[in-house]
Amino acid sequence: MGTMRQGQRNRFNVACDATNMGKNRYIDVLPYDDNRVRLKLSTSQISSNDYINASFIKATEDNRSTRFISTQGPLVKTFEDFWEMVCENQCRVIVMLTQFDSVKCDEYLPLLNGQDVYGKYNVEITKKRYCHQLWLRDVKVQCNESDKIHSVLHIEYPDWPDHGVPTSTDAVRQIRKRLHNVREEHPIVVHCSAGIGRTGAYITIHSTIERILLGDTSSYDLVETVKKFRSQRNGMVQTEDQYMFCFRAIVDELKDLLKSNH
Repeated sequence: MGTMRQGQRNRFNVACDATNMGKNRYIDVLPYDDNRVRLKLSTSQISSNDYINASFIKATEDNRSTRFISTQGPLVKTFEDFWEMVCENQCRVIVMLTQFDSVKCDEYLPLLNGQDVYGKYNVEITKKRYCHQLWLRDVKVQCNESDKIHSVLHIEYPDWPDHGVPTSTDAVRQIRKRLHNVREEHPIVVHCSAGIGRTGAYITIHSTIERILLGDTSSYDLVETVKKFRSQRNGMVQTEDQYMFCFRAIVDELKDLLKSNH
């Protein structure tokens, strides 16, 4: 990647700082210093610290293709940080590729009451529906320090198994179809539990299909794409199965697109 100096890459100094270690779900899945997401410091934050376990991910240097934030499933102690990141980066979409449970991803959405407060953020689910194995939720986030309401589409795909792959590529391709018209100048937040395996696979699929449709021939080289993503977050696309699943999903989608064009 042209913009990264080789010597700086692969450093996790901030993530390994004693004050931040407790904010990492897994001690071996950490964001690199140079493209980590930095929170803007505000006086009301308990941590008074800009760290969150999240990385900016992009496939190309120009801004034609969607940018992503790859992050871990939030921990109870990082709920406020998570919503801060979403609001500060004006993310309109959160793609969740795991399920809510106390082991893989804590409940950062008010599933029970439809509304809750996380630090200085008031989060409300205004609408939810289930369709194509996906939970779609319209979410409103308001910071108690301003009147501004930030709207987010939350897409949860709970059936993608950890370290494994779904039997069908349908649901994953449905997510991308839903986001096809969200030509975002703001990044899409994607997370699973660690934010590298399922997250890496989804970002690879979404980004490759988008770039193929934009006529970017470098997108045909999946090895190069995954390598590039791994240089931005260590371990993106964790298993061979996930890698093969990326191929399958991309091929299935291209077949579908060809069919619908005839």
